Amino acid sequence: MARGTQLLALVAQLRAKTGRTQKVAVGVDELDNLKEMIRDTQERLYDDNDWNHLRVQKSLSLAAGQRYYDMPDGLNFDRIETIKLYRNGVYIDIDRGIDLTDYSGYDSNAAVPERADPVQKWDVRFTGSSEQIEVFPIPVSNVQKLYFTGTTNLPPLIQDSDTAVIDDRLIVLYVAAEILARQGAKDAQAKLEQANNRLTRLKGNESKASKPIQMGLGGNSNFPNSYRTTITVSN
Repeated sequence: MARGTQLLALVAQLRAKTGRTQKVAVGVDELDNLKEMIRDTQERLYDDNDWNHLRVQKSLSLAAGQRYYDMPDGLNFDRIETIKLYRNGVYIDIDRGIDLTDYSGYDSNAAVPERADPVQKWDVRFTGSSEQIEVFPIPVSNVQKLYFTGTTNLPPLIQDSDTAVIDDRLIVLYVAAEILARQGAKDAQAKLEQANNRLTRLKGNESKASKPIQMGLGGNSNFPNSYRTTITVSN
């Protein structure tokens, strides 16, 4: 298994798997197509699978009186697994989903927005130019943090020196199977089976290496009593 293989090296591997020449001058006409197929295949494998080596943890410090926050760099907005509130040395699950009924308790939309600790919910809002994270209630203090667990963004695979974050042999086998199938080659199915078997093996190895880690104390119903004491202000 090899990750971090450069795009140009992936092209060379693909040419070898499909019986193409390694002479750049001969294969220059199809070079862009090969790169696009490699890029597309990595994106598909990234989208269709959860990869342990691409999981990241990011933190975001909450500020008194601040309702909206930018997403931490290096985190895929659509691949967030959990968000936990860190306060007083404890990590606590908070729910996603803020609606108007929530503002009946602490009105974030008031002319003078109401604030309270601790934060209990989060959601995604389009705030005019981008999507941001909203927290509810708006914090009173600066002592809270959000911790995100999810998947990192997929790096670009455009320049020859750009590197793949997915196993190189897996990418090449899938692309080779597609090319050979288009050509009606007899070994197209064999390449596809090799790719599927390798994917199964890689995911199996990840499962064996994974150990469950308890990172929180449960949902909002499990807030310690000390967390139920709130501080509310109106300015």
